[in-house]
Amino acid sequence: MTAEVAVMNKQAIALAADSAVTFRDEMGQKIFTSASKIFTLSKYQPVGVMVYGSASIMGIPWETVIKTYRDQLKQKAFKTISNYAEDFICFLTTEKLLFAEQEEEERYVRISIYSYFALIVNEIDEKLKQIIKSEGEQKTEEVKKIISQIIQSHFDRWEGADLLSQIPPDFVDTLKKKYGKLMQEAKERFFADISNDSSSQLTEIALSLFMKYPEGMFSSGTSGVVIAGFGTEDMFPILLSFSIDGKVCGFLKYKKDEDQSTKINFENDAIIIPFAQREMVATFMTGVDPSYQIAIEKDLQQLFASYLQTLVDGIDKLSKQEKKELQLKLETISNEIFSEYTNGLNEHRNRFYVNPIMRVVQMLPKDELAAMAESLINLTSFKRRVSMDEETVGGPIDVAVISKGDGFIWIKRKHYFEPGLNQQFFANYYEEVKKR
Repeated sequence: MTAEVAVMNKQAIALAADSAVTFRDEMGQKIFTSASKIFTLSKYQPVGVMVYGSASIMGIPWETVIKTYRDQLKQKAFKTISNYAEDFICFLTTEKLLFAEQEEEERYVRISIYSYFALIVNEIDEKLKQIIKSEGEQKTEEVKKIISQIIQSHFDRWEGADLLSQIPPDFVDTLKKKYGKLMQEAKERFFADISNDSSSQLTEIALSLFMKYPEGMFSSGTSGVVIAGFGTEDMFPILLSFSIDGKVCGFLKYKKDEDQSTKINFENDAIIIPFAQREMVATFMTGVDPSYQIAIEKDLQQLFASYLQTLVDGIDKLSKQEKKELQLKLETISNEIFSEYTNGLNEHRNRFYVNPIMRVVQMLPKDELAAMAESLINLTSFKRRVSMDEETVGGPIDVAVISKGDGFIWIKRKHYFEPGLNQQFFANYYEEVKKR
């Protein structure tokens, strides 16, 4: 995991990211605190990119991918940040030198299917353990029924998700033809005795893994890619966020994260947006931990429901039907009251917590934007350090500020080498300009 944040106003955008990266395999996991997550997308234009989630795509580190794109981009400039994002996505889709290995594509497909099928199996095992603990051993037919229900629930989730708009017309047929055997092998490995309906649903799930993004799902193989800065015609900073998985049969699975893509304008002149581990930034902004807020609302809903049930049950003169009708009426009133209560709390948080902070952010100079972004990452890192959670946020914090006039400026940046001993690196950075 990681923690990243963007702090924006009309003048500039500050990007900050920690350096922790977690590697996992069958032997366990290891956390390193030296990863780079912020890069310049162009050496010459005010555009930057942040990466979180998976540190690679199709087995290739994002740092290599981004710097290869940057070398091809050279001094080319685009009118808008959207144009930069479109060109970068096009590069990922069409680049053959980086993504030429068929073995890596097959490995990506295999890992994606096997990992998701293993997740389904783990859910089945947990459900069976709970049932056996409470009800005792189950008959074979009951076990099969539970397996079918869980597979059905996963199928429904993927079935309800929209197909990605950029899918080629013949993609499904090509995918089935090329990897149908692999999908069958995966089903036989993880599911020994299932119905034909369940088998068909698992095939559809396997296909959907490369064509859809169900709401709220961010797999371990997904990378978050944030492109931010200014195009030549952008007066205020813009930030675009994408989820990117991998490339199969020439098709790149990606989507634009609309809820995390934003821009500064005359109506919206200050923005703070966190990525990956967001809870401490949200706590700082709203005055309450998001998970604690969810727990409070859940408990209150249960309290309201149990209170109404007790109240209605205590009225002896009513028949069962009358009690049922009364409870439905009271539930409607209760839901309205609860909605008014939560809306009131949200208004209070915005008025006394969020809005005062944003009023200051809109006035911050560039150095203070950078300081605030760094502090928010430090806050997340400190919380991890003083709790029993894994320290998945930590290490040096990289901070950059992007403005229209000054371009991409590093405020803090770690090097894996000693800069004073490697002057040739800095001399060669703009070598193509010197040759002109």
